[in-house]
Amino acid sequence: MGERIYYKFLYSQGLSVDKKLVEKFTETVKGHTKKLEVLKVLLKYGLSVRENTVTLGERIKVPFKSIALEAGVDRRTVIETLRAIREDSFLREFFRRLRPAGPSLVEVSKLLGYRCLIVETHRDQPGILAWVANALAEKNINILQVVAEDPNIYEEPKLYVVVSSNVPGEVIDRILEHPAIKRVSIS
Repeated sequence: MGERIYYKFLYSQGLSVDKKLVEKFTETVKGHTKKLEVLKVLLKYGLSVRENTVTLGERIKVPFKSIALEAGVDRRTVIETLRAIREDSFLREFFRRLRPAGPSLVEVSKLLGYRCLIVETHRDQPGILAWVANALAEKNINILQVVAEDPNIYEEPKLYVVVSSNVPGEVIDRILEHPAIKRVSIS
């Protein structure tokens, strides 16, 4: 795996990527794609590495076996990756401070009386979220939450926009005018 792939991966995670971070991740996996899968799981879920444990938030311990299953590797690969993280002072501090982004309202939006727009695209490019947000703002529709799936992690990434009210068809039509947007559905 080249440095460019690591850079793209880290950038896609919403991390402020500088050369130092890319170098640290490159050193950690040393070309082992299985270790990179473990790092992806840690980043995807915002899991913290503290001493010999992995936690979700402050106190929920995540078993190594669960990380291994999600990453598609064996438990030993998780242990080796965590050992490499602990041995590097920068990565140790980075993963000690890493936290999950918070709860997603996507699956419960209907229960709460909200609506969720599911936006699918032909390609990833800047400005898609701004386009969708502008179309909603023009009709005074409040956005409560946005969840964007990373195109480097998800095969068919989607943009989920949870809004506080119904969305008229004309807003959907406006959103579909963007050349990169393939489909919009509402749940």
